[in-house]
Amino acid sequence: ALDLGELFDPNLFKLLHQFEESKNFGSLIQPCLDERAIANVRRTIEAKDHSDQFFLRETHLKILRVLEQAEALTQRYHVVVANPPYLKGGFMSRILKRFSEEEYPQSKANLYAMFLERCLTLAVTDGLLAMVNLHGWMFTVRYEKMRKRLLKETTFITMTHLGANGFDEISGEVVQTTAFALRNTEYNGVYPTEFFRLVDGKDEAEKDVALQARQNRHSISCSRFLGIEGAPMAYWLSDTSRSAFQRFRPIEHYAEIRAGLQSGDNQTFLRYWHEVQFSTVGLGFSSRANAAESGKKWFPHNKGGLYRRWYGNGEYLLLWENDGEAIKARKTADLEAGRVTPNNAKCWNQDYYFLNGFSWTALSTGNMSARDNGYGYLFDTKGQTVFPHETQNRAAVLGYLNSSISTFFLEALSPTLDFNGGTVGKLPLPVEVSEDARFVASVQECVSIARADWDNFETSWDFRDQPLLRPGLKGATLEASWRNWEAQSTAAIRRMQELETENNRLFIDVYGLQGELQPEVPEEQITLARPDQRKDIAAFLSYATGCMMGRYSLDQPGLILANAGDTLENYYAKVGKSSGDLSFQPDSDGIIPVLDGEWFEDDIVARSREFLRVCFPASSLNTDLAFIETALGKDLRKYFCSDFYKDHLQTYKKRPIYWLVQSPKKGFACLIYLHRYTKDTLNQVLNNYFRPYLQKLEARLAQLGLDQLNDDLPARERTSARKEAEKITKVLKECQAWEQDALLPLAQQRIELDLDDGVKVNYLKLQDVLAPIPGLAAKED
Repeated sequence: ALDLGELFDPNLFKLLHQFEESKNFGSLIQPCLDERAIANVRRTIEAKDHSDQFFLRETHLKILRVLEQAEALTQRYHVVVANPPYLKGGFMSRILKRFSEEEYPQSKANLYAMFLERCLTLAVTDGLLAMVNLHGWMFTVRYEKMRKRLLKETTFITMTHLGANGFDEISGEVVQTTAFALRNTEYNGVYPTEFFRLVDGKDEAEKDVALQARQNRHSISCSRFLGIEGAPMAYWLSDTSRSAFQRFRPIEHYAEIRAGLQSGDNQTFLRYWHEVQFSTVGLGFSSRANAAESGKKWFPHNKGGLYRRWYGNGEYLLLWENDGEAIKARKTADLEAGRVTPNNAKCWNQDYYFLNGFSWTALSTGNMSARDNGYGYLFDTKGQTVFPHETQNRAAVLGYLNSSISTFFLEALSPTLDFNGGTVGKLPLPVEVSEDARFVASVQECVSIARADWDNFETSWDFRDQPLLRPGLKGATLEASWRNWEAQSTAAIRRMQELETENNRLFIDVYGLQGELQPEVPEEQITLARPDQRKDIAAFLSYATGCMMGRYSLDQPGLILANAGDTLENYYAKVGKSSGDLSFQPDSDGIIPVLDGEWFEDDIVARSREFLRVCFPASSLNTDLAFIETALGKDLRKYFCSDFYKDHLQTYKKRPIYWLVQSPKKGFACLIYLHRYTKDTLNQVLNNYFRPYLQKLEARLAQLGLDQLNDDLPARERTSARKEAEKITKVLKECQAWEQDALLPLAQQRIELDLDDGVKVNYLKLQDVLAPIPGLAAKED
């Protein structure tokens, strides 16, 4: 301790100066003073006569305040009990963030871990520490150094691992807790810690009953965790399971695992693939150089996505024109302007962009799900990617990641819902399974089935045709076609279930875990589409609408019109047929009325009937319509007027490609196709549809007026005419006001759209005449 008997000792003033500069009480005072020294200084100061030394008195009072802090921070206890606060590093203030990095480098990721470290210093040697805390420190890579220090320098006496729902006041899967007691000394690594695994209890009461009954009890020396890569406290693993980490090398030995870029501004640089014009999209490039030379703007970008195995989740594009010129310029500008935040653009691991790897979903409440997306992808921190060193190891890596074994070990390494690259890299991989040709063929078949399933839907950029109209599935009626589709989909699910079960069995045998794990895969874990009449018929009608718009064609697979301002001339050139040779003629102007009656020849219901007559025998039209309406649960016209756009928004995740021009009270509505939009589209809506529609309504209103005065008509018909007239009058009044307030002004502005800006920006330009999309104006992540 410093000798502070003389108050003018320069060490004291140095200490005081540091105190005033940083306010970091604990780290400054604790190394300098013990309790006896503090007491001596306090007595000396209090005994001084300050009557004629005002400035010295102020200095002494400051010192006393420092000493009060010191007394609190230097005391140590035989027992320390705490339930610390939680705060992630990203949400800390600048001062607290700097403090955590300087003073608690091993636990800085969250305040709860910093408190764990701090509380240890409050306990005397051989004292006790008891805490309720989040359980992340037991497993994750970011706490590995702290965890190893705890395992080597302290002794855990008992732990009740509560997991989620440990307290009724805190619901959800994110807050997962553990309660433990440890002794602040080390017993040569032989003390048998008693663990209670209560993570499966659904609420506080159920966990309490299990604890009182001493269920799921495990006794193990914590020193054994040090034999596992990363030292996770996986107390429930058997000796055989733990031995896998010694018997097999980790995945990171056979592959590189990389996190990709962070755009820093997703609203500017990220799009769903269907938003932009397709001619600017670059698919399948195998290197950055080839992509840069292509002149394309937008490239596939992997963000992880929903739980899905083997293939899929190709939804996003990133603006990476000229090798990411715009993102890199933004990064440079932010740095030069001093705008340094966690959200700045970062382009990590660029040498791996576009290479052939496997991605997985980092955040999950279920099992591990990895996907083979092939060449051509950029990827970000949520779509981390593994790149096998050797081609022959690809099947081993993908098959293993999609096995129950990987989930089993991930629950030990990271039961925190975050499957990050550091954790995945530590999984023990028996790479020799790739020498089994049957295993390799099985993995390839899984990828093939999953890819075919993904491409069955128009949300895939490789979608080619509607399954219900595909040779081999198409029947004499729409219902017969759907029954064939149902059988094929069910068979695909069964086959995938067989393949995944066999994949699990192989890895279980390799690890010798036959008594601990079962290979069978529940059907609900198969990530393929289920046959569903309502959804499948809605998808059929969406495809029919696409054929009306010219996006698709019955005469040519894949996308047809998908570029800005596409015309019928582009359509004929792409299909390779003239108008008279087409199976189904697209709409001339890409504008389709959606009204409560058939007021126009190209009305959406009339054109849907025409589409059915082309696809199936005309004699089955009534049967097909009846099947559609049964599947939808309502009349076809009512579906188009009330539900079609809702389904479309859901399918395209609130970034629609068909926009609903609609008056506020839905008196008038029509669909326009974004990729055929021009600055004159609203004028066409106004002059070719809206005003003619009002004229037709006025003519109908005049006729209804005559019917009401016609005494030769039955009273019931005259009453019906009166009610219809009242309805039309309301529609006319609403539409006339809407024309003056919104439709006419916007049509006169002749607004141009840039598809690169995305649906969100463009839709808001015309929002006064479009059906509202809830949440569209909200800020994106």
